[in-house]
Amino acid sequence: MLFIFGISPKSEPIGRCRGVCLVCGRALDFHLNKKQSVFSFFFIPVIRFGTSYTAGCPNCGSILALSKEKGSDFEHDGRTVINPDDLEILQSNVSPACPSCGAKIIVNQNFCYHCGVKL
Repeated sequence: MLFIFGISPKSEPIGRCRGVCLVCGRALDFHLNKKQSVFSFFFIPVIRFGTSYTAGCPNCGSILALSKEKGSDFEHDGRTVINPDDLEILQSNVSPACPSCGAKIIVNQNFCYHCGVKL
């Protein structure tokens, strides 16, 4: 007897929600996604587990983890506002900058190549 089963990740967009990005500090509409692991039997989804929610910042491109409670509330309500306490930084796409001139710098750089200030 041949059984075909497996576990695969599934991601789906659930909408846009207003909030403040922890990375760039701008108030904007996040792109919210729901991620789940799905157990399939004969290519038919049987059990969904491991639900998590992420928010993508359209300004800086950073990915933030959204609390399960807020994600679930938004999924059922659609009018939930995201507070900074509900978010956690997963991936920051903002590079460090020189405190003097604002030029982009490398993490282990000792001097700014643009203005010469010691970092």
